[in-house]
Amino acid sequence: MTVRTERWLIAGATIALLAAAPGAFAQNTQETPPAATDAAPTAPAPAPEAAPSTPPPATEGAPAPSAQTPSGTSESPQLPDVEVIQTQPKPETAPPEAKPPKIVTKKKPAAAPVAASKPKPQPQPAPQEAPPTPAFAEQPPTQPELAPLAGGPPAGDTQVKMSPIAGSEIPLVKVPSAVSRVTSEQIEREGTGQVQNVLQKQVPGIILSDTTGGGLRTDVSYRGFDASPVGGRSQALAVYMNGIRINEAFGDTVNLDAIPAIAISDITVVGGNPVFGLNAIGGAISITMKDGFDFQGATIDVMGGSFGRRQISTEAGARSGNFSAYAAGEYLAEDGFRDFSEADVKRMYTDLGFKKDGVELHLSFNGAKSDAGVVAASPVDLLAIDWGRTFTSPQDTEFEVLMPSLRGSVQVTDTLTFSGLTYYRKFKQNVIDGNLSEVDECQEGGPNDGLLCINEDGEEELVEDGLGNPVSASLFDGPLGSIERIGQDAESWGGTMQAVERSRLFDRPNQFLVGVSYDHGKVHYDTSSELGTIGDRFVVDGSGIIVVEPDDLEPRHLTSENTYYGLYFTNTLDVTDALSVTVGGRYNHATIKMDDLTGNFPELDTTNKYDRFNPMAGATYKLGYGLSLYGSYAESNRAPTAAELGCAEPDNPCFIESFLTDDPPLKQVVSKSWEGGIRGEHTSWDGQRLAWSLGYFHTLNTDDILNVAATSTGRGFFLNAGDTLRQGVEAAVGYQNQRLSAYASYAYVDATFETDLILPAPNTPGAEECPVEEEGDEEAFCNFVSSGDSLPGIPKHRFKAGIQYWLTPQWKVGTDLIAASSQFFFGDEANNNPKLGGYTRVDLNTSYDVTENVQIYGLIKNVFDQRYGLYGTFFDTEEATEAAEPQDLTFNDPRSITPSLPFAIYGGVKMRF
Repeated sequence: MTVRTERWLIAGATIALLAAAPGAFAQNTQETPPAATDAAPTAPAPAPEAAPSTPPPATEGAPAPSAQTPSGTSESPQLPDVEVIQTQPKPETAPPEAKPPKIVTKKKPAAAPVAASKPKPQPQPAPQEAPPTPAFAEQPPTQPELAPLAGGPPAGDTQVKMSPIAGSEIPLVKVPSAVSRVTSEQIEREGTGQVQNVLQKQVPGIILSDTTGGGLRTDVSYRGFDASPVGGRSQALAVYMNGIRINEAFGDTVNLDAIPAIAISDITVVGGNPVFGLNAIGGAISITMKDGFDFQGATIDVMGGSFGRRQISTEAGARSGNFSAYAAGEYLAEDGFRDFSEADVKRMYTDLGFKKDGVELHLSFNGAKSDAGVVAASPVDLLAIDWGRTFTSPQDTEFEVLMPSLRGSVQVTDTLTFSGLTYYRKFKQNVIDGNLSEVDECQEGGPNDGLLCINEDGEEELVEDGLGNPVSASLFDGPLGSIERIGQDAESWGGTMQAVERSRLFDRPNQFLVGVSYDHGKVHYDTSSELGTIGDRFVVDGSGIIVVEPDDLEPRHLTSENTYYGLYFTNTLDVTDALSVTVGGRYNHATIKMDDLTGNFPELDTTNKYDRFNPMAGATYKLGYGLSLYGSYAESNRAPTAAELGCAEPDNPCFIESFLTDDPPLKQVVSKSWEGGIRGEHTSWDGQRLAWSLGYFHTLNTDDILNVAATSTGRGFFLNAGDTLRQGVEAAVGYQNQRLSAYASYAYVDATFETDLILPAPNTPGAEECPVEEEGDEEAFCNFVSSGDSLPGIPKHRFKAGIQYWLTPQWKVGTDLIAASSQFFFGDEANNNPKLGGYTRVDLNTSYDVTENVQIYGLIKNVFDQRYGLYGTFFDTEEATEAAEPQDLTFNDPRSITPSLPFAIYGGVKMRF
């Protein structure tokens, strides 16, 4: 049996295994040659042979020519002392972000050397295995090692995935769109274990907002497109972990806090590429996890600090021959700087790997359990009393994630590789949300005097409990509130198969890939509303009375199923040595089905189907001297989610995100994107590296889906809002030498409405009266949006910069700066009010290597204690004042914001083995 036949048989067996394991596992990782011995350090690569000179220089691994004495000592002319700098072998890709190099002070020069005749050659000793090299040890000079990268654009030879799963990589210089990369070292240096913070620092177009108000569950906004853990936000980024799409089944939400930060190898953020499937209208975030082939050793990191923060992270990896193992876990807890904002997060990741003769398999598992106070925005009048005050509690989110997966690849020939993965994901979430209640006492003197009612369009509807009895107002001593409970129990499974062929085309280098994906999710969704009384600090004390009438507050029990198919391809051809052309596309099909389990809401029993083919084309051109141009055009689409379809009726709005009421059809969102730019990279003779990039992007969304407030307090609905445009400029630069690493970036994001709209604005100052549709309609207020008005919540300007400097080989210090301009409040789509102010935040970090294995470090966040908002909206001041009457508070300002983290300091110890 030939080797090729054997590989084809292995490929067939592997594909059959992946296809036959729905709800179980797979993905390819890049082939790396096996180490000579387990965990044995390798000797440095030999230095390049020097040009002939007199006397000839010694070569690495051999003694300098000299006259040997009987005692074996060397007699040679006196030479000046030479400065030696530690170096490592020059990598094939970007310089590794390892420990800083040895910094050596020059010795005082000795006397001038005496000319000597060429010595006779001497017998060379037998070669010996190089001993382990301790940190900062002096080694023969090759090229100086760079300081670990603090930030800036990735190197031109960085491998970038052209599809969600591994095996599709091409060098960055051939990728026709913007690419940003976050490394594990940058995640480690940030220190808090919150990958959103690192993305904000390192990716020019990313800024964070905070709808939840808890700090750990922030929203990532890239070029004005969101990936958020909160239902109700427009989810427009596809997020992958080891090739698995982790946008949750019900609302495409993203829970980045389920992933242990210590286990992340790198994160890549790419611009428009339809191959990444649904939700990639704004781009995609691809997370690659560590495994035992790439990481050997162990790490323990213990940290604590302000607001009761305590955190421990551990990881261990090992390789034995063809097998590897890796495991990581994190525990994070804090009291929070705001009332009722405690958090407790446990998360883990494991990977078992096998690699032999072109076959690689990985069995992985991700698990997490989180309980976090998500205390949302607070009125500015309340924050003026205390920056940590909250408005209406309890507000808490618990979730659990269990996700086993299997991924693998088979190199069938020298040019053909098959890759695949399959997975199962269990996501369970419970939300408790305390609010002001729209329930009030019935009209005094009327037929329902003394009972509780809801006023709907001027008519009273009685409130009934679970037994069908009217609820007496005398049961409540104080302002009325409500506690909404929202539960999701979701299961998802699916897989992807991909083939990559790298044989030459027209006698030119070429990569062609084709793949197919399947994802299915099923969700049980339940809601209920409990009446209560608002007490001190706006805490709602539940009464145990669950409202079943009127219909608006009746509990919901439903299931939703979504089935997604995708078929994609790309081809990258080197037309010349300088010009590379990429074409590709993806066909997406989505079916979203909902079934009401109560029998009381037949309008929710619907099935919606969407499909579209999205093309892409682009090119790169190497100008020489490290410069290259790129440009591309791409289209993408996103289908409405079950959460959006179930809350899309303006005449019957629902509590976001709790009570689904109707299912009118929404159109899918389609984006058309252009982008182009230039990249540059230069490495000097002494090892200094400078990399930079400058790019322009333009993305037009048609039939964009927005969440808007209804005229009823606390209610809202989704609608297709015509066209929206996001365009701008991104610039980044990074610099490295042996002791210093620095970066800076700037992004201009202009996000605007391109269609005239009339949107409800019940609490927005300056809103105008809505057009009267029917005689007798109650007065209502609206925003009259004009084409060119700015989308809310998106700052136009964002600037980031940072520096890391080694004071000694053991001690480094660093700082990072983030600045963002002002943004319009949500609810002010017509841009009639002052903006939420911009901000500048400075962080500091330092670390000291006590020994080769022990490091102590410190972090300071928000050094100058800047107070600013991360999210802003409006609320009803009259209702809030009524609820605050027992606390003798009056609300005059309708603005409500999520406050930023104040000055905080943390310290920790890190041990490596």
